[in-house]
Amino acid sequence: MSFQRQREGFAGTPGFGLSNNFFVRWNHTQDPRAKPNTRFTASVNFGSSGNFQQNLNSSQEDYLSNTFQSSLQWNAKIPRSPFSATVSARHSQNSTSGNVRVTLPSVSLNMQRTSLAKLVGLQSGRSDLLDAVAVTYSTQMENTIQAPDSVFGAQDWGSMEIRNGLKHKIKASSSSSLGFVSISPTFTYNQFDAFSALELTEVPVGTDSVTVVRDTVGGYQSANDWRLSVSASTRFYGMFNTSGRGRLKAVRHVLSPSIGLSYNPERVRNESIISGGEDISWNPYALGRFVPGDAREAGSVNFGLGQNIEAKVADRETGELRKIKILDNLNTSGSYNFVADSLRLSDFQTRAFTNLFNRVNVNLNATHSAYARDSVTGGVVDQWLASEGGGLLRLKRLTGAVGTSFRAPAESATPWDVRMDYNVNLTRQWNAASLRDTSIVTHALSARGSVKVGGKHKLDVQTGYDVARKEFTPTNLNFYVDLHCWEFSFNWIPFGVRQSFSLRLNVKSALLRDLKLEARGSDGKFLF
Repeated sequence: MSFQRQREGFAGTPGFGLSNNFFVRWNHTQDPRAKPNTRFTASVNFGSSGNFQQNLNSSQEDYLSNTFQSSLQWNAKIPRSPFSATVSARHSQNSTSGNVRVTLPSVSLNMQRTSLAKLVGLQSGRSDLLDAVAVTYSTQMENTIQAPDSVFGAQDWGSMEIRNGLKHKIKASSSSSLGFVSISPTFTYNQFDAFSALELTEVPVGTDSVTVVRDTVGGYQSANDWRLSVSASTRFYGMFNTSGRGRLKAVRHVLSPSIGLSYNPERVRNESIISGGEDISWNPYALGRFVPGDAREAGSVNFGLGQNIEAKVADRETGELRKIKILDNLNTSGSYNFVADSLRLSDFQTRAFTNLFNRVNVNLNATHSAYARDSVTGGVVDQWLASEGGGLLRLKRLTGAVGTSFRAPAESATPWDVRMDYNVNLTRQWNAASLRDTSIVTHALSARGSVKVGGKHKLDVQTGYDVARKEFTPTNLNFYVDLHCWEFSFNWIPFGVRQSFSLRLNVKSALLRDLKLEARGSDGKFLF
């Protein structure tokens, strides 16, 4: 726990002020051997909103973070049953906006995947149909309170936004094979319960006008929805064997196509009234913790194609065959909503990943559209791009990442490691001036590394470079020295708005850790 009292200016002068800042951190994990069927964990991070922004001693990571979260959680598994329960309390706050959200309590009951035969009391093997159907169930009850931190401090309960409710989910699924094709049907049912409803009514004002009044109506409210789907998938293997004397002996190409059908009916939750010639609509369930929205009728065909390529090569020295991955995964997916009135085909999502030479990780993600744009407004129109002479697909977004890491050999007397990443993001946006798509590209380099000297002393460095802005990203250097019973640390931020350094000398023992000497400097000033 930390507490800071900050004074600005002098008493009796303009601009004088006093502010108190605090922050609490607590982490706890129960030994699993203490109570095998129950578990308690705690991770607490909360305090005043300006604690790290107004504290020079705060770390670079804390200063750049504006969201802090806490959680207290108790889990229990009911012996010899598929059921488990969780009781928790959560907290989150944004130090920039000052908004605080508390969830207290949160209670959930879960039933793990269990065959329908077992649920109805039949022994396994008595009914193949019931054995093949598996059911999961979950229910969750939550109460949330949300308000600015100033409202919490004043305990102004009337100004807080309080929501509560329950959510239930039942899922039944099965899996079977038809030759080389795996077929999996699934049925999902959701129910939302609330204890109050939102109602809008017209109230006369004077003799010739009315106003719309918002009211809260108590009482149990319930809504539900369901979804039915079935999917099928298989795999095709292609093998190419080489007959030459080179190291490459074989290449295997695996295709994994999949297709699925899904349907959910239309659900209209919103109600509306016409007041003063204006159509006003609202969701009666908007006051609950779990708010079901309107759902348009959807009947979709989902499709995807996954690929990977592997090779067998002979070792350069021993000649033994070993398998290497040329392409770990290349997946393209999309869907077609046959009940939509327009734009039935979704965007195509393509993801690729591979590891080159067991050293370099490469990730690519791309989004394409098959629809054309309006030549004047740039809006997407229900016309195929190919019919407008623009090719089959139009690129919308492309992201890529290349990363690698190095480390010292295990037997090295001076362990070190370095991680470097390069990220690029390309977005195609409509340019109203040129009446065409233009590319917006951002890319940045980042690096972090550490080195240990003598097995006790350590240097950590974190930096980066924004290529588009041509400037360094937040950079931090931290040096740690082990002095047997004592320890010394030096933290330096060489440039930027947080340019500063700090020194700390303290006793290593946890009981005497508050026995310390600290110093810090910023903008040419040195403070103890």
